[in-house]
Amino acid sequence: MQPRHARYAWSIVVAVVAIVLSGCATLFTRPSQQVPIDSEPPGAQVFVDGSFVGTTPITLQLEKRSEYEIVLRIGDRQQSVTLHSSIDNAIVGFDVAPGLIVAGVSGLVLAGTPDRGPAESGGPMPIIRLDPYIRRGAVIGIAVGLGSAAMNVAVDAGTGRWYRLTPSEVLVVFD
Repeated sequence: MQPRHARYAWSIVVAVVAIVLSGCATLFTRPSQQVPIDSEPPGAQVFVDGSFVGTTPITLQLEKRSEYEIVLRIGDRQQSVTLHSSIDNAIVGFDVAPGLIVAGVSGLVLAGTPDRGPAESGGPMPIIRLDPYIRRGAVIGIAVGLGSAAMNVAVDAGTGRWYRLTPSEVLVVFD
């Protein structure tokens, strides 16, 4: 018989794998984005939502979950560009997928680990039974996987890391 601490190894391994594979974009993205602004000819005044921020060429650091009206002005000519905030589906997938994979694999273990005993020949399918420690590990894996996905979604949606600004750069040509 295995020592009691060895029986809990499955639970510990699943929890560690779920946490390590956690796809939280907080580790890899920022809530702001650099947006280069340029003009032809250079030297246009740049206004963001009505406030002067400098002249072209300039790179602005803007929060990703807001929208901005960028106005470029040279003399009496001006042009405007709206930066739109949208959800970056790749980041959403990166947040959710690892936790769901861990939960799904743990669910498959929970649902499909057969009894170690021999099946009766000619009788009905053997009853599927799980060792209590494997069952606990799988349940922990499901909980940690779903919890990890939910935590990643909450943190990254709340901090703005799920978003991106488009267009990602601005070039205005004055005729």
